[in-house]
Amino acid sequence: MAVETKASAARRPPKIANKIAALLLRSPMHRLMSNFLLLLTFTGSKTGKRYTIPIGYQREGNMLRLFTDHTWYKNLLKFPTVKVRIQGKEYTGTAEVIREDKEVIAREMEVFVRHLPNAARAYGVSFDEDGKPNQESLSNAAERFVLIRVHLE
Repeated sequence: MAVETKASAARRPPKIANKIAALLLRSPMHRLMSNFLLLLTFTGSKTGKRYTIPIGYQREGNMLRLFTDHTWYKNLLKFPTVKVRIQGKEYTGTAEVIREDKEVIAREMEVFVRHLPNAARAYGVSFDEDGKPNQESLSNAAERFVLIRVHLE
C-alpha cells in the first residue's frame, strides 16, 4: 500500500477536480484558468482510445512546455500527434517526450516556474531569498518529472 504524503496529496487533484477543470476549459468561462491550464487530447497506445486531460502549460511561440510524473506520457511515444485546447481554441501538435536528459528538464522547469511561479510548489520547486528558483529543488524535480514539448502546427 502506498503512503501518500501531504505534498503528493496536494499535487494529485481528485478526478472530479479534473472533470470540473475540463468542463470550464471547454466553456466560455475558460478565461478563469486557460492562462495556465490547457486540455491535452492524446491516443492510448494499447487501446487506441482518445483521452483528454487538463494540464499546466507554458507557451513560447508555437511550443508548449508540459511536465508530468504520471505514466500517461508513454502514450505519446507511440502516438505523438495531439490536440490541445488553449484559451478557447483548438490546435494540433506533435509531442516530444524528454525523460532522460535531466539537465534539459531542469532548465525547462526553471523557465516554466519563472513564468508561472504559483505552479512551482506543485512541482516541488522552491525559490531562494533573491526570488530565483532553487537549483537543488530544480534538480530534484527533474529526477521525478518528464518534460513534454508540444510543437503546434
